Amino acid sequence: MQRVLVIGCGKLARAVIPMLSQNSVYFREVCLSGRSKEKCDTYKKKYSSDKQKIVTAYVDIRNMEKTLLMAKIYRPDLVINLAPSSLNLQVMDLCLQIGANYIDASLYMPKGSTTCDIDAEYAYDQKFREKELTAIIGCGFNPGVIDAFAQYAYVKQMDDVRTVDILDMNAGTNAHPYLMNTPMMTSLRQISSEARMWSNGEIVKTPPMSTQAKYSFPEIGKRNLYMVDHEVIDALSGEIPDATSIRYFSAFKRPFLSMVRILREVGMTSTTPVDIDGQQIAPLDFLSEVMPQQEDLVATAKGKTGVGMLIHGSKEGAEKQCLVYTLVDHQECFAKYGASATDFMAAAALVSGAVLVSLGPWKKPGIHMVAEFDPLPFLKELKNQGFTYKFLDDAPELDVISGSSDEEEE
Repeated sequence: MQRVLVIGCGKLARAVIPMLSQNSVYFREVCLSGRSKEKCDTYKKKYSSDKQKIVTAYVDIRNMEKTLLMAKIYRPDLVINLAPSSLNLQVMDLCLQIGANYIDASLYMPKGSTTCDIDAEYAYDQKFREKELTAIIGCGFNPGVIDAFAQYAYVKQMDDVRTVDILDMNAGTNAHPYLMNTPMMTSLRQISSEARMWSNGEIVKTPPMSTQAKYSFPEIGKRNLYMVDHEVIDALSGEIPDATSIRYFSAFKRPFLSMVRILREVGMTSTTPVDIDGQQIAPLDFLSEVMPQQEDLVATAKGKTGVGMLIHGSKEGAEKQCLVYTLVDHQECFAKYGASATDFMAAAALVSGAVLVSLGPWKKPGIHMVAEFDPLPFLKELKNQGFTYKFLDDAPELDVISGSSDEEEE
């Protein structure tokens, strides 16, 4: 039974907090902390019970002195980091000072950057080892679940893995035809930045939106996708040594792409700060503040979205290609958690990881990622959290072409 400190009470908390409540047998007490104590108190009122005590606190992790004082008083066994990934290192420093284990859903991404810095988190490895503390990084859906899918295929399904393509169908509709159901800034950064892929032992960059593909996904149908940059490439490139190619493809609505093309032409997707009346502001950061937020779209999202990993390799001398995938219904997620399908998938992974740290299988000093552990206990725990996945043998090929097209989905 663990005392858990949750840092951050944003959109991901919508799914994480009720899941923690459902796992009260592992987490007897939870402290919800964030810059909006009122929001934390709302969750406390709804989920605190005889089985699980919930307390709340105001926290701004950027103020380490006050955060440290609160954390020392509460004395958690585990810190679940829901703060923006640009603050991961501050939360890790906090854990080292209070002697708590650590877990997050997203790899560290410096503020203003379009790529993660996984080395910055691994630099903490020796510090966590010396204090015999565990830190699990990137335990969301992507990376996280995707890593477990890869390891399952690599260890259980195939003798070797040669190519890996992650397919994010970004499917479903909402009340805003020009906006995606995934986080606005994530989509903007993906299609405004150079795409990256792992190719024959090194990272290769290509111009934004320069590689297109088509794929017929189970229960969703045929979609157009574009190769984009994603942090999971950094994780998988070190976890599947035989792979000659690792790529990430995502689908986007046509109105959304049209909007972004215009914004890019007028310089609004730049991450370079400009001087406005003495204030240094990056155009992309400005957009993130004035555009509708994902939480404003959750209630109107409909249909299913799907994410899969298309893996090609061999088994007992024969060529093999399989698709490991999940399908999530937007309306079902909102009805149960008041959260988006994207946040449900990340929350299920994060809570599953927290359970495995608490039970012991993942309690190992140092910095670790999901792929370092046996995938089966994690996949089993995901099912306990309501997350389902399927395997499709003899999966269809991904049709990859170069250059953009005007055939994006409506």
